[in-house]
Amino acid sequence: MSDGKVPACRWTAALAARPAVTAAALFIAGIVLHPALPHRPGIFLGIALVSAAAAVWAFRRCDASVALLATAIAASGVAAAQMQAYQYDPNDIAHYAGDEPRLARVELKLDEPLRTLSAPLATGRPMPPRQVTRAKVTALLTASGWVPAAGRVLVQIDPPNEQLAMGQTIRALGMLQRPATAMNPGQFDWAAYYREQRVLASFAVPRSQGVQIVARGTPSPLARLQQYVRAKLESGFTAKQSLDHALLRALVLGDRDPELHDVQEQFRRTGTSHHLAISGMHVAVLGGVIFGLCHLLCFRPRPSAWIGMIAVLVYGAVALPSPPVWRSVILCLSVGIGICARRATDMVQLLALSVLAMLVYHPLDLYNAGFQLSFGTVLGLLLLTPRLLPLLRDRDADVVMRTAAYSRPPRMLVIRNAAWRWFAPLLAASVVAWLVSMPLVAFHFSQLNPWAVLASLLLAPVVFLALIGGFLKVVLTMLIPGLAGAWATLAAAPVSWMRHGVDLLAMLPGSDVPLPGRSVSFIVVYYALLLVPLLPAVRPAVKRATRLAPAMAVLLFVLIPLTGGAARPSGDGALRVTALAVGAGQCCVIELPDGRVILLDAGSATMNDPVRKCIAPFLRSRGRFGVDEVWLADSDFDHIGAAGEIVRTFDVPRVVVPSSFERAAEGRPADEALLEQIRADGVELKKLSRGQHVQLGKGVTVEVLWPPADFYSRAGAPGEASARTAPNNSDLVLKFTYARRTILFPADVQEPAQAALLTSPEMLRCDAMLAPHHGSGESTTAAFVAAADPLYIVSSNDRTLTQKQRLFERQIGGRPLFRTGRDGAVTITIDRTGGLTVTPFAGRSQLP
Repeated sequence: MSDGKVPACRWTAALAARPAVTAAALFIAGIVLHPALPHRPGIFLGIALVSAAAAVWAFRRCDASVALLATAIAASGVAAAQMQAYQYDPNDIAHYAGDEPRLARVELKLDEPLRTLSAPLATGRPMPPRQVTRAKVTALLTASGWVPAAGRVLVQIDPPNEQLAMGQTIRALGMLQRPATAMNPGQFDWAAYYREQRVLASFAVPRSQGVQIVARGTPSPLARLQQYVRAKLESGFTAKQSLDHALLRALVLGDRDPELHDVQEQFRRTGTSHHLAISGMHVAVLGGVIFGLCHLLCFRPRPSAWIGMIAVLVYGAVALPSPPVWRSVILCLSVGIGICARRATDMVQLLALSVLAMLVYHPLDLYNAGFQLSFGTVLGLLLLTPRLLPLLRDRDADVVMRTAAYSRPPRMLVIRNAAWRWFAPLLAASVVAWLVSMPLVAFHFSQLNPWAVLASLLLAPVVFLALIGGFLKVVLTMLIPGLAGAWATLAAAPVSWMRHGVDLLAMLPGSDVPLPGRSVSFIVVYYALLLVPLLPAVRPAVKRATRLAPAMAVLLFVLIPLTGGAARPSGDGALRVTALAVGAGQCCVIELPDGRVILLDAGSATMNDPVRKCIAPFLRSRGRFGVDEVWLADSDFDHIGAAGEIVRTFDVPRVVVPSSFERAAEGRPADEALLEQIRADGVELKKLSRGQHVQLGKGVTVEVLWPPADFYSRAGAPGEASARTAPNNSDLVLKFTYARRTILFPADVQEPAQAALLTSPEMLRCDAMLAPHHGSGESTTAAFVAAADPLYIVSSNDRTLTQKQRLFERQIGGRPLFRTGRDGAVTITIDRTGGLTVTPFAGRSQLP
């Protein structure tokens, strides 16, 4: 009988000691359950109110009161999540927006700062600058005149209008549409991301000169304070120090800048991107600086605590709002209030209160990666670091130091013991943070960083100095603005060290191991094993048996990917060709049966940075470590724009081009730069021409149908002569064969080249085909498609179709046509037995 009661008493005592933890867990349970329950937030809110009232009425009956109160909290979580997810104003701007852009005239209140963005030069062709912000919709012009509207929109103004400022009310003519959903596996879903922020529409203004300023308001005091602090931080930095300034602003204030693309990628690869996110360390450093100044001024503890809390509150208002910022601010304020009230503080209880407060305000933040990583890592540090620290103690040194009263210990032992006492907490915290965060990182970002603990430890002192430098830069520029240049130079020094340190850490082998995202059940099992030793109700005998549970969790998660078992796709002997949705461009990922990867074309005329936004995420989602070859069938920018970055990023050893590529590249800066990079890096350049056959192994062969080897020099047939005078007709036309199935890649060949190929129509016969010239119709298209007679046609094109693309749909004779702008990435799979399937990522279902 006692054995049954003791665990229950322990559980009751544990829950009673931290009621906020129980309340937060119940509220989170309600948020998690809300999609599976009927979408009736009003009913659940009524249940919560009735249950709360009944709990008060049944206060003397402890068990019933607790159950009713738990029901009220969980029902509140359901109601709050459903209200945020499904309830919008009847006049919300989303009701007027669709997937296709439509012309609209909108009245907006600019209540957030406007930022001017430019594409990084590293992405290939630089894009013109544009203004971006989020604004509040106030009215919309309809057929019956201006009508009130509500909601928020993403605003993009191209080119920037320098007369616009926060606080103004403007009217603008532009294109209104919904934010784009993810169209490729692994790609970030912006529509879901902005929906969590209750933003369901975007508004692009192509002519900023036509923007009408209706009212010139003034920014709020908070907005003016934010602008003032950022101006003081920027003051004194030269153009050559722009990268250091952008990194310092991200570190201190949480701002993001496109100039930091490459630096952020290095931080991500080394597992140290948390240093760029505002966290408890930032608040701790600020608090330390404030308390240090107060100590120098001989202030008492309570006034120092009040000054520190005010400084932290101002910092939270000035910095970019995010879950880590407000979590750190709430925790710091709670600790400060505890100091002022002379009461002990339970950090786990305070963390639970912070979680509850933030989820009541914004329930769907629970699904945000930053929210999960922020609170999950802090909770792990609070619970697991005290358990790990005793295992790192040097017991022999402790015995010697305890007997120091009777005998003087060796000086080196004293120094070593002091150094270890300082280093051990850092090591324990880094290990715990890595263990707690890596399943969430794998789930959200599909990556594993084996060197993250070492990299974080090595980088922490430099980040600490950079933070102090950033805080002092703002304060000293306020006090002595004439020396802003000197303060900027001093603040930039540790930032420069930090950049170079990350570059060196990224060179470590295996610094970034891609792996497929784990399922939710796998993550639940991992955390259950990690936390088993902390359960208060486990009997001593069972507790001893579960000490190895955390080690089992780590082995389960780490060893399988590192040995390659979970990070690589299954070797099912299939050939997969995926036409990615890259807008107006083309990129096909060919996964060979032997595991090698070939990229056929890599470019886009409308997507900025397709490597980071589309190609690399897709490869990561497939568990691919690199690219073995790049084949470029066309010399236009929409086919080769990202090839240079692919070659550099994945260390591609070979690039395959048509025999006429160098001639076609003359006078084209992007092509000439690519060829120069290939020669400088020692990459093999292989040229193909008509009649060649390439064996890719495992039964995959490629037949080159076009162009002739002497395309620009020979007289040739009349069709070939006219082909030389038209664009795109020197492209590679390839025919892949595997398991008696064929896929035709005609690149961008147009009427003259198609006519020349039609002189031997039998060689065009295929089972699937990529549409020539992005699915654009020519006078020869009907005959070309009839000769190829494919079962399926896949076209790589943008969302908005041209007249020639609409003509193509009428010329193909009713054959199934998949367009990446509509159906997302389209995968053609040929299994080892010759089975052929076509699977679009969005839109229609798989077709056999």
